[in-house]
Amino acid sequence: MSKKALLVVAQNGYQPIEYANTRAELEKAGISVSVASPNGGTATASDGSSIETDLSIKDADIDNFDALVIIGGPGARESLSALPELGELIKSAYEKGKIIAAICISPTILAEAGILKGKKATVWSAPGNEFGIEILKQHGAEYTAKSVEVDGNVITANGPAAATDFGKKIAELLA
Repeated sequence: MSKKALLVVAQNGYQPIEYANTRAELEKAGISVSVASPNGGTATASDGSSIETDLSIKDADIDNFDALVIIGGPGARESLSALPELGELIKSAYEKGKIIAAICISPTILAEAGILKGKKATVWSAPGNEFGIEILKQHGAEYTAKSVEVDGNVITANGPAAATDFGKKIAELLA
C-alpha cells in the first residue's frame, strides 16, 4: 500500500514553490498527497495563484496519513500558528510516531506545539529578521542553520530553495 502525506497550507499566503516542489518530490516517490487548509476549499498562494484543497484541518484524521507536512509562506505564521486544531494534529502525529515536516517559518509552529524541545531544527531567517530562530530557541530547539535538518521523525527546512531537498528527505524517511 502506498504511503500518504498530508500537506497543510495557509488559506491565504502559502509559499507556492515550497508547496509545488515538495509535492512533486513526494508524488515522484509514489506517495499519495492530500492537502488541507484552515477552511478547506480554495487556498491562495503568496503569488496570487491558487489550489483546491482536499479538506479542512479540523476534518483531517492523522491516522489516515504517514506524514504531516506544513508548508510555509507569509500566511503560515499568521493563520496556522493560531489554530488549536493544527496544534492537536501535530501532537497526535508526534505521539503516533508519524513523520512531521515543516518548511520556511512553519518550524515555529512545531516549536509552539512542543515537539522540538531538545531537537535539532532549522527555520527561515534573514538579516534583521531572526524571529523564527528566537521562537525555536524559546521552545528548547537547537537551531542548526542547515537548509534541511532531520532529527528523528522530524524534518525542518529553511525556505523555497530547500523545498526539493525537503521533499526528497520526507520521501526517503517514508520509504
